Amino acid sequence: MKKMGVNLPYKFGDGTFFFRSKKEMTKILVLISAVIYFTACTVKTTEKLTDVRHPYGVFIGAEKEKLLSLNNYDVLVIDAELLTAENIDVIHQNGNNEIYSYLNIGSVEDFRSYYEEFLPFTIGEYEDWDNEKWIDVSSEKWQTHIIEAADELVDKGVSGLFVDNTDVYYVFHEQKIYNALLDIFNAFTEKGIKVIVNGGDVFISEVINNCSIPTCINAVNQETVFTSINFDDKSFGENNWENREYFIEYLNVCKQNGMDVLLIEYGANDKLREKVMDYCNENDYVCYFADSLALD
Repeated sequence: MKKMGVNLPYKFGDGTFFFRSKKEMTKILVLISAVIYFTACTVKTTEKLTDVRHPYGVFIGAEKEKLLSLNNYDVLVIDAELLTAENIDVIHQNGNNEIYSYLNIGSVEDFRSYYEEFLPFTIGEYEDWDNEKWIDVSSEKWQTHIIEAADELVDKGVSGLFVDNTDVYYVFHEQKIYNALLDIFNAFTEKGIKVIVNGGDVFISEVINNCSIPTCINAVNQETVFTSINFDDKSFGENNWENREYFIEYLNVCKQNGMDVLLIEYGANDKLREKVMDYCNENDYVCYFADSLALD
């Protein structure tokens, strides 16, 4: 006759379990311990993923729903025109330190509510951007509009402005255009508004040469230092040596004149990303790698 095993008690949590042998008890306890261990590791890994910080992000083409979910950016650039102060507060609470809003001061896009109003002040087609036209920034009405738009954005709670299309001075190289841009930036300075200038190397180089850098400009952002954009088929590639060296020298001058330097590179492969990151680390710059020209 087979001898029956003795049930061995084991207390776990609020319950008591009985095993037929020490061998069975050992197997089950090892299994329970393994489950607890891997569960703890999974929770810990998830927490790390949500806690990862990003030095820089540019999402000026993103929809509201996505903007409200962005988190843990040191510098975050968005288009806050259609957002509320409450929306901006939520984005801040998501761990985003500085939030800059896009503001186009040198051209006007056809999807803006004020496009028709300022159409008479446009002065030329914007190459590669069919929905956009260059505008006469020396127009008093346009300057008033820009200052009011800046006030509205700051009142919503953004940290500063990401100012685009000072390149109007490159396309229309006239003294009145330069003076008008300078007037706008001086108005930002008087209001204590921090500014990142996107592009605009010709304008920025001239204010540096004239020793008249508006103090509101705390950084420049340069697109496609290492990458290039083919606007015919919206594909990305690597910039040529001549263009890259020009921008590297230009950004070095900006840094020497007290401006932080930010980059946006499009469609960079792993090898090129590594090259860009080495360059940024050597110079204390930061870069946002975009996969889409829409920055969404």
